[in-house]
Amino acid sequence: MAGLVWAPAGTKTPGMHPLTLRSATHADVPRLVALNAAAYPELLADGVVFDASQLHAHGHVFPEGQVVAEENGVIIGAIATLIVGSSAALQAHAWTDITSFGTFAGHDPRGDALYLADVYADPAVRGRGVGAALYGALFDLCKRKNLRRVVAGGRLWGYHELSSQLSPAAYVDEVVRGVRKDRVLTSQLRAGFSVRSVLEGYLEDWRSAGFATHLVWENPTLVVRETRTSGVPLGS
Repeated sequence: MAGLVWAPAGTKTPGMHPLTLRSATHADVPRLVALNAAAYPELLADGVVFDASQLHAHGHVFPEGQVVAEENGVIIGAIATLIVGSSAALQAHAWTDITSFGTFAGHDPRGDALYLADVYADPAVRGRGVGAALYGALFDLCKRKNLRRVVAGGRLWGYHELSSQLSPAAYVDEVVRGVRKDRVLTSQLRAGFSVRSVLEGYLEDWRSAGFATHLVWENPTLVVRETRTSGVPLGS
């Protein structure tokens, strides 16, 4: 992905410059390490914030799936993805398992699901449409690769405030129905994800008590091609 320019529709931020979306390079790694740490300071101790070796590994196994958003030449957000089979992505799992402890060693180019391992942005640009741009790039990548779906696990960012009053499923239900907002889940629903279930033990994370939403976005432009030898649809 090279040089796609995107400006948030209806943005109210005066003087905001268009965002450029492009594939990450190895030269971007130091900035991405700093950005990931700034986006998730509470997860540093749990070892799930990407380090340089992990980011280099991502670029090695699936360069097309690592996308950055730039404003005025400065990286202000990124997504990290890998391809896996739906059989693995749609069953209950932990982040460390599906991402091979953040190394993406399990990336399978023959798989049919694009897995969103991380989406992050500079805290200074929160509310300026960077997340929407990155989700748009994510779905575009899924379409371009003709994959069946995007799957992700989403932290229940605000659940710690109500964990003594609501079960994780009840909390998610209230966010889905619009009764309350969650910084992460509300933005994911707005982007187009649907909640499949609640994952337990997804991350060591005090905010979510380890719970996460099991998110799915189905590719509306999927083209199913059948093999002549077996008659089994590719990507099924």
